[in-house]
Amino acid sequence: MSNDRPCFTYLAGRGLAEVTRLALNAARIEYDEVYLQTREEFLQLIADGKLMFKQVPLLEIDGENVIGSEPVLRYVCRKYNFKAKSPEDQVKVDMLSMGARDMLRSGFSAAQFQKTREEQETMLQGAVKQCKNRYFPVFEKILGESKSGFLVGDSLTMADFMFFDGLSYVNEIPRIKPLLDDFPNLQKYIVHFSNQPGLKEYLCSSRRHPPPDDEYVRVVNLVLDW
Repeated sequence: MSNDRPCFTYLAGRGLAEVTRLALNAARIEYDEVYLQTREEFLQLIADGKLMFKQVPLLEIDGENVIGSEPVLRYVCRKYNFKAKSPEDQVKVDMLSMGARDMLRSGFSAAQFQKTREEQETMLQGAVKQCKNRYFPVFEKILGESKSGFLVGDSLTMADFMFFDGLSYVNEIPRIKPLLDDFPNLQKYIVHFSNQPGLKEYLCSSRRHPPPDDEYVRVVNLVLDW
């Protein structure tokens, strides 16, 4: 790996790392990526003093070891200017980022980690209900009022990366994709976001991981000892 390029360490899946991958690719930054495959690799990072609070993702950049999904994303967004142009708009970015985070945590990414297929489906459908009644109407309205196609202002911000990360699960899981039928602005947003420079190339490449499957769950449980 090149010493002058950022190095991003996580597992071979979207998880908590995908929002930062989106931001790095939107900035057209070349970076190395390390996929943890064993418990020993994870423990070695801890022994090397790279993982404050013993957690990943880890971004090694500018001589720093930055850990945690939101701190890593915030670092990248600040460094590459994916931020609002006024304090008022930054508050909007922060609030929408929180909503997007909670939307994703309602169950889209975690459903596959439930022990039985029944539990997985129950969590997934619970997330669908939350999106339909709580999150999607808000984002639908905001995008309907947007002149740029972005959530805040006229360019990509942290809120866009976080929202697309959750929204893409709905768009890519066939049995819940019909949820988008009632939200035309969200459908347009997916197309708009996916065609941004850097993102278009990334989303069409083999580096873009699919939603989690059983093998990804197995490796996560092995590496993190869940």
